[in-house]
Amino acid sequence: MKKINQHKPIVKQQGAVVLFVSIILLIGVTLITIFAARVGVMDQRISANEYRHKESQAAAAAALEQGAAFVSQNPDIYEGTSASWTNCTPIQSTFPCTTSGQPYQKVYSSLSGSIINPLSYTSDLSSGVSSDTYILFTTSASVGNVLTVIGKGSSLDGSADSIAKISYVKTSLLTPGEIPPIMAPTLKLKGNFTIVANPNSGADGSSVPISGWVEHWPVTAAIGTWQTCHLGDFRDGTTVCSDDYDSTDDWSGCICEEPLSNKDIANADKSIDIYEQTTNFPKPFSYIFNNLDPSDVENDIKTNGMHYPGDCPASLETLDLSGLNKPWVWVKGDCTVPEVGTHLAPILLIVEGQMILNGNTEVWGLLMSLSDVQSNGAAILHGSLIADNTADITAGGYKQVYDPSVLDKLSDPTINTDLSKVKYSWIDF
Repeated sequence: MKKINQHKPIVKQQGAVVLFVSIILLIGVTLITIFAARVGVMDQRISANEYRHKESQAAAAAALEQGAAFVSQNPDIYEGTSASWTNCTPIQSTFPCTTSGQPYQKVYSSLSGSIINPLSYTSDLSSGVSSDTYILFTTSASVGNVLTVIGKGSSLDGSADSIAKISYVKTSLLTPGEIPPIMAPTLKLKGNFTIVANPNSGADGSSVPISGWVEHWPVTAAIGTWQTCHLGDFRDGTTVCSDDYDSTDDWSGCICEEPLSNKDIANADKSIDIYEQTTNFPKPFSYIFNNLDPSDVENDIKTNGMHYPGDCPASLETLDLSGLNKPWVWVKGDCTVPEVGTHLAPILLIVEGQMILNGNTEVWGLLMSLSDVQSNGAAILHGSLIADNTADITAGGYKQVYDPSVLDKLSDPTINTDLSKVKYSWIDF
C-alpha cells in the first residue's frame, strides 16, 4: 500500500516585485509632480512677466497721450521757438502735470535761445528720476514741424520698463487757400437763385472768379432766372452789400446788378465762372479738409466743438458758438439749418445726412453735407456751401454770397490747427 505524500507544494513569493514596481511608479509620479510644479511656477513667472510688461507698456502709451495733450494745450511748442518744455516739479498745479491734484508725469528738456534741446530716450535717467510715467519731447530741424513724443512707463513694482515713441505734425484742418462759394459734383442750374462769386484765383489756377466748382456741367443750365455776379455788383440800390453790410443788416434787397452768368450766357458759352472738372474732380470733403478722413474730423469736433448724434435739434439756433473751443458742429443725421452764426462768429456745420435750407433763413459760415443739399426758399448763406453729392438750390430765390472774412475766421490758426499722428511712426523699445 502506497503512502500518500502529505507535503504541500512550494509557492513562489511575489511581494518583492510588487514593492519594486510601486517604488518605480512612486518615483515616476514624484518626477511628474515636480515637473508639473516647475511648469506651473514657470507659467506663473511668464504670466507675471507678461502682466508687468503690459503694465509698463500701458504706462508708456499713456505717456504718449499725455504728451499729445500737453502739446495741444501749448500750440506754440509746434514752432519750437517761444515755449520751453518744463519739468513739472515747479508747476505741479498746472495741466498736464496733475490729475486731481497729484503729479502724474515729468517733462524734461532744456531751452537754449530758440532751440529746444530735449533729452534723448537713450539718456541716463537713473539719477533723480522716479519710476513714474514721464514724457520726453523731441524735435528735429531736418524734418520741419515734426514733433516726436517719447514715453517711458514702469510697472507698479518697478521691475519692468517700456519705452514708446510716436511722431506728430501740425496740420491745418480746413484747406488753406481758395474755397469756391459752391462745390459739388452736381449743381442744378435752373430756377431762381443768386451766387456771388469768389473774385480770387479760380480752382483751375486762372484769375477768373469762381461761382461754382462742379464735376459735370448741368444739362438744365438754360432754364430759369438764376444768375451769378461779382462781389462789387451785388447791390442794394447804390450800396455794395458785400462791402457795407453785416449780420445786423437786411440783405433781402441785395441783387446782382450785372450778371457774370445766367441762363442766356450759360446757353451761349457754359459760364466761365462755373468751373467744370470732368476728370480727377476731388471729393469735396477731402478737398476742404486736407484729405483727412471724416472720422478724424468728427472726433476733433466731438472734443472741441458740438456733436449731435441724431438730427440737428432746434437748440442749434441758440447754440453759443463762442463757448466752444472751435465753432464747429457735426450732425450725424439730417438737418434743417436754422439761422446761426454771425459775421464775427461764423459756424462750420457738417451734416452727414441731407441738409435743407428753408426760406428766409440767414446763415454765416461754411456748410458741408456728406450727402445732398436742398434749398426751399429765399435763404441767404454768407460763406460757402459744399456737398459730396448734389446741390439743389433751385427753389425760392436762394442767395449764396461769398464772404472771405467768414472763411478767414474759420481758418484762423488758433482754431484750424491740430496735431496729427504720422502714420507708421509708432515704435516700441
